[in-house]
Amino acid sequence: MSEKPSQDPAPGVKGGAGPGSPNLGCPAPQDALPIKKEGWGSKTVFLDFGRSKIFAVTDDSDEVLVFNNLVELAESLRPAVIVLDNLPGKLQSMAAELAKTGIIFMRLKDLSKISEERKKNGLPKSNENDVILLKTLYRRESESFQTLCIMPEELLVRELSELWAAFTIMRKTSKQKRTLTRHPAVLEAYKELRKLIDELSKEIHRKALGLPLYRQVFEGLGLKGPALAYLISHDGWAFKTLNSDKLQVRYQLIPLRRRRSKRSRLLIMLANTAVLNNHPRYRPIFEKYMERFRGQRYAYWKAVLRVARRILRDLRLLAKGQTV
Repeated sequence: MSEKPSQDPAPGVKGGAGPGSPNLGCPAPQDALPIKKEGWGSKTVFLDFGRSKIFAVTDDSDEVLVFNNLVELAESLRPAVIVLDNLPGKLQSMAAELAKTGIIFMRLKDLSKISEERKKNGLPKSNENDVILLKTLYRRESESFQTLCIMPEELLVRELSELWAAFTIMRKTSKQKRTLTRHPAVLEAYKELRKLIDELSKEIHRKALGLPLYRQVFEGLGLKGPALAYLISHDGWAFKTLNSDKLQVRYQLIPLRRRRSKRSRLLIMLANTAVLNNHPRYRPIFEKYMERFRGQRYAYWKAVLRVARRILRDLRLLAKGQTV
């Protein structure tokens, strides 16, 4: 596969973070905590705070466990993701230190949803009930949660990849103007923009190698580039926590839609780049489906979508620590 990072524009992509993907950073802890940085599992753990204790339930059990602090919980349950309704201010420094080890924190966007669930099910208010309801809500409406702690490296890759997405739109426009307007200034602007995007793409790749999942994908699958960096820096939590069907719905691969989200367009662009670069893993998949769809309308893009599904599956497996 080519060593050059993918730089193809994503049609319709605009820069800037959407309302569902806030750039939130945890405050820096004053004192480092004695936390091991290796060996976290793949569990999702749900928390509720009360009575100076932490009430927790894992994704594979409904038994409510009680802990004294976050470090004790992390060492005992080895979570990959921690989901909570709200994080008390006095625990933010501890959460920031845990986030440095690779644990992802997810917070409920609208706190009133828990009380609504409690009323709907006729349950009294208690920490035990609330943590179970939080788990139920997360399974049903994962989009109602947002990433709480984003480390500086991930935040930087987010910002750079969003800038790249904005520049690719400008490049597409300047290319059209270059064709319509035969003027030296227009041609020079197009050349300079291409050069800028090339340099930015290389820098994004270098910085994204600091993200564990991006490095895994690069070394294990041979995929790289700004589109991949965008997906991982914005949606790393989804690859770790959502099942295959929910991921396909999130990326609008099922059901198929005409108007696609930014993340969906970028995934398809990543798949198409892999096909064009004759990727040894994904090109045969494309050719298999091209043969199946031969003679059909949009056969090429139907085959690319099948490659996108396989890439999404592989990202999920790697995020969960499994082999592909």
